[in-house]
Amino acid sequence: MADPAIAFDGGWYDKEEKPELSTDKSETLAKYSEFHQSCMDIQMTMWGEAAELMEDLATAHCYCEYTKLEDLESITWADKNAAEIECANQGTISKKEAFIWGALPLHRQRLEEEQK
Repeated sequence: MADPAIAFDGGWYDKEEKPELSTDKSETLAKYSEFHQSCMDIQMTMWGEAAELMEDLATAHCYCEYTKLEDLESITWADKNAAEIECANQGTISKKEAFIWGALPLHRQRLEEEQK
């Protein structure tokens, strides 16, 4: 299998270079619900119909990415790729169940806190 960062480039493969990524965290990392929706759109596109069957895994993956990025002062493409790879590794078949059950309650809690 290919490295996840190589296998899926975020949809910019056909362009000569990726768009600039702002190093201002407030511009790059939206509030959680917005980040999550964007991430889920990518997951659903990447996995197609199988994504619906893997919705819990995709949700856990998106939560994982957000939490890896939110503690950084600024975010680069390397940071985003590193978060993607680390979260993909955490969601491998051997660890999938623990990964999902660890992230889902925290995901729901974050969404509830944003609605308050």
